[in-house]
Amino acid sequence: MSKLVRRTGLVLAMVASLTLAAPVIAGAKTPPPITTMQQYRAALHTYQQAKDAIDLALHQSIESDKAGEIAAMAAAKTEAQKYLARVDFNEARATDVANWQTALINLGPAPLPPGSSPATTTISTTITLSPLHLPNQTSQRDSSATAPTH
Repeated sequence: MSKLVRRTGLVLAMVASLTLAAPVIAGAKTPPPITTMQQYRAALHTYQQAKDAIDLALHQSIESDKAGEIAAMAAAKTEAQKYLARVDFNEARATDVANWQTALINLGPAPLPPGSSPATTTISTTITLSPLHLPNQTSQRDSSATAPTH
């Protein structure tokens, strides 16, 4: 009988400890899984930061080119020297824009929202030539004419 009382007490103690520990265990939840929309927003944020850095680099390089042009124009004494300073600025700006475009191409398109598919462009053209436009052919209006033989 004492074994039965001990076992019953042990079982009741275990049940009581589990009952008291259950709310503590339930409170330690794992974080919810990241949804596809959250992944999209994070990817879009990263993309926008990279694009902003590329744009900032373009603006800084153009400002540097402008400062160089201003200095060259101040040092120029003839119209030819001023012209060359402007040409140098325009060439530097064209190089900056080309580098900017290359960086944007390397960055790629912005991420797409979940559930959307990439845009595709299909261009189809059909060229129809009438018999009047084909060389060495007789027209339908002039049925008496014969085609030249080779």
